[in-house]
Amino acid sequence: MIKAVLFDCDGLMFNTEAYAHGIWTRIASEHGVKLPEDFFMRITGAGRSTSDAFIHSVPGMDEILPEIRRQRFSDEVFQAMEKDSLTKPGLEELCAWLKEKGIRTAVCSSSGTHYVHTLLSTMTNPPSFDAVAGGDLVKKAKPDPEIFLLGASLLNTDPSECMVLEDSKQGIIAASRAGMRSCFIPDTIEPDDQMKELIDLQCESLHDVIGILEEMI
Repeated sequence: MIKAVLFDCDGLMFNTEAYAHGIWTRIASEHGVKLPEDFFMRITGAGRSTSDAFIHSVPGMDEILPEIRRQRFSDEVFQAMEKDSLTKPGLEELCAWLKEKGIRTAVCSSSGTHYVHTLLSTMTNPPSFDAVAGGDLVKKAKPDPEIFLLGASLLNTDPSECMVLEDSKQGIIAASRAGMRSCFIPDTIEPDDQMKELIDLQCESLHDVIGILEEMI
C-alpha cells in the first residue's frame, strides 16, 4: 500500500529542465564550448556535489559556469515569469487528489530548499506539501538515496510505502536504493537500459499518475 508520494522538482513538477538545457546550450555555443553527448543525462537530477566533477572536466566550462548558474537559479528571473508558466500539466490536480485521499506528500529535490520554494511561488495556487526537502539538507546527492529517505522520515512513513515520481536517471537509481517504488515520467530524457531495469511504473504525464495510484492505496 502506498501511503506517501515523493516528488522530484525540476522537470517533474516544473518545466525547468528544458529551460535549463536551453541556457546551457546557448551559453556554451556562444563561447565555443562543446557539450558531451551524454552531458544532460549525467547532470539531470544530480546534485552539485555529484555533477560538479563532470561539469568541470568539460574544456572551457570553468569560464562560463558562473553565468550559466546566475541565469539558471536567479530569483529575479523566476519572479518575472508569468504565473503558472512553468507548472507541469496535472500537478495541481494530482496534489489535490492525494490530499483528498489522505496520502502524504513531500518534495525531494537535489536543488536547494530555497530554490524549490521559489519555484512553488511561481504558481497561483501552490500545493500544500507536508514536507519540502532540498539538497542543502543532505550530505549526499542523488543517486544516493539520502534525500528520499529524509523525505520518508519527515512524513513518518516506511520507505516501502512510498512512491517516488521522477524524470531523471539519478532519481530513479536513488529511489531503488531507498527501497521505494518509482514512477518515471519523461521530460528531457528517455530511459536507458539501466533505468528500464529499475523503473517500476511509467506514465506519460502527471495526469496519468492518479489512475495508477488508485490501485495501490
